[in-house]
Amino acid sequence: MLLFRLAFLAALLLVAPAASAQLIPSFGATGGVNFGSLNDVAGAELGNSTGFHVGIYADLGFGPLALRPALLYLRAGDVEVGGGTASANFVAIPVDIKFQTPTPVVKGYALLGPEFRFPIGDDGNVVSTKSMNVAVNAGVGVAFDPPLVGPNGFLEVRYALDVTGFADAVGVGGTSNEYKVSLFMIRAGFGL
Repeated sequence: MLLFRLAFLAALLLVAPAASAQLIPSFGATGGVNFGSLNDVAGAELGNSTGFHVGIYADLGFGPLALRPALLYLRAGDVEVGGGTASANFVAIPVDIKFQTPTPVVKGYALLGPEFRFPIGDDGNVVSTKSMNVAVNAGVGVAFDPPLVGPNGFLEVRYALDVTGFADAVGVGGTSNEYKVSLFMIRAGFGL
């Protein structure tokens, strides 16, 4: 009976810190590399198809669900249109909903959520940049979150599908063309 009580107490000590740690928000820095694709309109090309993103995030979760908003600088590259260049750089705010395994230290997860992008930089008077565009993110990752010992981190792959487009340009015959930048991303994060 004593052995059973000790085993039960040990199990509680292992599970309780992990459960309480999920109630405490985690904050950190994140960044990674992205590979862009531009929809094929009016002969435009994404001049720099490899870019990067860097920023901060918060991870708020309980059990198998978590919410992870972030604030990022996102450099997708330059769009070359008819001899001119427009920047595809954004301040991005992804709001990911994570579905994670309830394991105490290493958690696998899948994520889905919107990303709000605000274009910044010089458009070169080539395109008419919208004030905001929306993308949808989907991805998978693994998080390392040791209970009560401090730092945590994650590594993930994700795809951001541009839904609304970030700019318009007038094409041949006065037609309006919408530029959409969709990105494949590899991201790492480190938090406290």
